[in-house]
Amino acid sequence: MIIKLREASKSMVMWVILGVLALGFGLSFGLPSDAITLGDKPIAKVYGESLSGSDFAYQEAAIKLSPMVQIPKNDPRMQELMGVKEETVEAIIERRVLAKAGEEMGLGARVEDAEDLTFRGHLIVMGDTFDWLGGQKFNYEQSFKRWLLRTLRVNERDYLEIQRKELIARTVRDVVASSVVVPEPELRAAYEEQANQMSLRYVRFQNAHYADLVDPKPEEIDAYVSEHKDELKQQFTSQGVRFSKLPKQVRLRFIKVNRPKAVAEDADDATKKAFAEQDAEAKAKIEAAVKAMADGKDFRQVAREVSEDPSTARRGGDYDWVSLEGTGSGLETIVDDTAKSLESGQTSEIVTGDEAYYVVRVDGVREGDVPEADALRELAVDALMRDGGKTLARQAADEALLKLKEESATLEKLFDAPDALGATNPGIESLGELGGNTEASNKPKISETGLFAKGKPVPGIGPQPELIKAAWDADAKAEIIDQVFETDDGFILAKVDRKELASDEGFAEQREQIYRTLAERKALQLNSKFAHSRCVEAKGRGHISSYPEKLKRFLTYDTNLNKDEQGKQQMRPYAMCDRVGMRGSLMRLAAFGQLGGK
Repeated sequence: MIIKLREASKSMVMWVILGVLALGFGLSFGLPSDAITLGDKPIAKVYGESLSGSDFAYQEAAIKLSPMVQIPKNDPRMQELMGVKEETVEAIIERRVLAKAGEEMGLGARVEDAEDLTFRGHLIVMGDTFDWLGGQKFNYEQSFKRWLLRTLRVNERDYLEIQRKELIARTVRDVVASSVVVPEPELRAAYEEQANQMSLRYVRFQNAHYADLVDPKPEEIDAYVSEHKDELKQQFTSQGVRFSKLPKQVRLRFIKVNRPKAVAEDADDATKKAFAEQDAEAKAKIEAAVKAMADGKDFRQVAREVSEDPSTARRGGDYDWVSLEGTGSGLETIVDDTAKSLESGQTSEIVTGDEAYYVVRVDGVREGDVPEADALRELAVDALMRDGGKTLARQAADEALLKLKEESATLEKLFDAPDALGATNPGIESLGELGGNTEASNKPKISETGLFAKGKPVPGIGPQPELIKAAWDADAKAEIIDQVFETDDGFILAKVDRKELASDEGFAEQREQIYRTLAERKALQLNSKFAHSRCVEAKGRGHISSYPEKLKRFLTYDTNLNKDEQGKQQMRPYAMCDRVGMRGSLMRLAAFGQLGGK
């Protein structure tokens, strides 16, 4: 088809004459030592046929053209991790291996078949057939010769031969795929796995969330250091950067009460009066906080009750270790200036900022290397808060479950209520009502999993066999599953929101689609094993071999991720046939957004 469209303006005789003239010129004036060889030196040989640099260039360009794979642009590190160059070589080998297998089966394809394929706008790359014309009409000179061949960096003869072999390889894959059979029991099992689904509504009690409420006492810290000294010393060694060469820092706490937004100087009297009243209320609130501390209340407890800063109120006003130099703490300037004037352990009077009223406290000052004894105490505090947070999270979950059972409350009503965990009764919330700012309390919220299949990980929660079993055994109409479930980061209460079960009618309706899906999956696996085994067998018989030095040049990346600082090999070196049958699996994942390739 394409041959008929060619123009005969450039005769073969003319090219021969030019070649003879060029050779004569070279012999007269000198040529590089390898310039007289016909074609470039091979990278490898497959069934006696050279795999050259031009073959590599074609395959590299073809892979970039394919919409089925994705090569991360401008990210050589990811390209090396994905093995893009290795996949390029393996794609050439796989095509030739399968074409050879097809010829041995008695299968074949003509150059005319490749021409027809191209004329219809089809291109085969790594076993995928796609429309390279993009729906446009075929044009030999413009679309094929000037665009496609130039893009693929190949001449017409070699292009058609490659596509001819791709056609045979594709036919081999189809033959292998046609042998796939999916037994009826396997179909039914697959249907039941996807048909038996449920969704849950759940409340998560995170350990870290409740750890913010834990205030270890000095004697508790001393005892923990004494009992876990060796463990803490190991942590101190492994976290050395955390405690060495530090700039001057303070451990900052503060209580914040927001002021109303300032009004313009030319605002009317009513607006100014409203501002003054609201500002007086804010001032009175923080004055009451100061009085509470004067009467003996702990700073941390008052911060949890009064502070309106959502990031620190729950933590007793703790802003952690910060540097006040340079760009400062990120808070209002008045807070930093006040902290600079305080000694360790001192609490300020009320200070007025543009945004709020503050009471500032400095719990510690450090610079340079932290003494080991101080570091061990800080690590002990972290551990005590983690352990205490887990205890409180479990207590909160137990109390919520008890209330659901004893008072016949609904999950929605319980966690919509202001005092969802029983703030008026002794228990978890007796640690202090976080009433200064409702965001600061950050009480557990109801979440939904959405439908998930039986035996699969729970969306948003993860693998939880105990929860899944209890959920499937539970009454779908029950308000709560009568159990607290522990996770890696806390505890969960859950109820069945929706449950769907498999049925004969549903199986009959979905059987055809399930068969198609399973057959395609099995065909992919079978083709992968077939191509790989044929390649390994051919290599073992000496039909596939490489020229190591030349191959190394083509598979070298500029990033050198494969070598450590001493230049030693990090990853397993490439071996031919390693990836044959995979058909660029990592690049396919990237194309579907399942890998960081875009």
